Amino acid sequence: GAVAIGSGLGNLKKLQQITMSWNGTQVGDAGAVAIGSGLEKLKQLQQIMMYFERTQVGDAGAVAIGSGLGNLKKLQQITMSWNGTQVGDAGAVAIGSGLEKLKQLQQIMMYFERTQVGDAGAVAIGS
Repeated sequence: GAVAIGSGLGNLKKLQQITMSWNGTQVGDAGAVAIGSGLEKLKQLQQIMMYFERTQVGDAGAVAIGSGLGNLKKLQQITMSWNGTQVGDAGAVAIGSGLEKLKQLQQIMMYFERTQVGDAGAVAIGS
């Protein structure tokens, strides 16, 4: 499922907006890694809304998503919800690192309720 979708994302070169909701599914790190890999190829993307609530995604998946985000130089708006996942500080730090490369970004909405993110992860997202 998510691995196949992630693999196909890279072919959508003109895509400007994407919304994905994986809430309550069995998506794990492998799916999130594939999605991150696909995302990094979408150079025209301006808006992302992704929801991974109550999934099996952990740090490895969040790190891949964060890495992919850093390549989206035209991104202006991002909404991501990691509520109820296994994401911790390493994943949040990677997402923060990706976000700081996005100079066109105008709006960020991030949700990390009921995760393993602590102070280090929160600081990385907020800086």
